[in-house]
Amino acid sequence: MHKDDPRKQDLEKTMNEYKNTVYGITLTMLINKSEADDVFQEVFLLYFLKQPFFESPAAKKAWLIKVTINKCRQQNSSKWNMNVDKTDEFDHGISLETQEDKDLYAAVRALPQKTREAVYLHYFIGLSVNETAEMLGVRANAVSMRLAKAKKLLQKRLEEDL
Repeated sequence: MHKDDPRKQDLEKTMNEYKNTVYGITLTMLINKSEADDVFQEVFLLYFLKQPFFESPAAKKAWLIKVTINKCRQQNSSKWNMNVDKTDEFDHGISLETQEDKDLYAAVRALPQKTREAVYLHYFIGLSVNETAEMLGVRANAVSMRLAKAKKLLQKRLEEDL
């Protein structure tokens, strides 16, 4: 592929624009840096190979989020993955400045998967409850319940740490 290939330029631009979103989702859903790295690469490889057309940047972002969630779910449901304890393998690779930030991040990481997914998409990515529901393939009230549950669990955990 030539350096000036427009497909390569589009891929580089898209990766630069959405790398934090995609990687954040992979880390949140997989809790394992190696697997997150693999899925991250798979998402952008699929983008490059399919060359999808989008009406808007919002549609592109939605496609990337949905593909990332689906790839993470495939990874989590693999036979190998279901039989391995990965709890001690997590290396988030994110620089957190304060102890409070580290404690909050650890508390979010410890949430049940479905709750953790909703929290990340809603609070970290900034999707609305309806958008989060669409990405996760659930109803909006299910997302609202997961977020309410997360708040209670996080509050309890953070109070215990004080």
